[in-house]
Amino acid sequence: MRIGHHQLRNRLIAAPMAGITDRPFRTLCYEMGAGLTVSEMMSSNPQVWESDKSRLRMVHIDEPGIRTVQIAGSVPEEMAAAARINVESGAQIIDINMGCPAKKVNRKLAGSALLQYPDQVKSILTAVVNAVDVL
Repeated sequence: MRIGHHQLRNRLIAAPMAGITDRPFRTLCYEMGAGLTVSEMMSSNPQVWESDKSRLRMVHIDEPGIRTVQIAGSVPEEMAAAARINVESGAQIIDINMGCPAKKVNRKLAGSALLQYPDQVKSILTAVVNAVDVL
């Protein structure tokens, strides 16, 4: 299986799960054979990036496998900035969360709530694609 120019070693993917897929868990999944592991969802809101928890989530250098980060938000410029900061920290693939059904996420017009607004989705995708040179 391929994602862009990245060849996965198999189709076993450890999906992003808030509170679960931290770096140690992703490393364990990779060592146990996962073809791809995805980070916990990271908010695109720059106000939360300075917390210890968020800073730890943004360290991707030396992580095994294809370093994949999921970002969530609804403001195109913030999503682009979140993509940039993660790529600068070593991310090779940026995954945009448009599937999370959690009320906490949807109240902020992120996750699956975005799918109700195709024009907003287009703006977010355009901003992120223009901001970084990764998938």
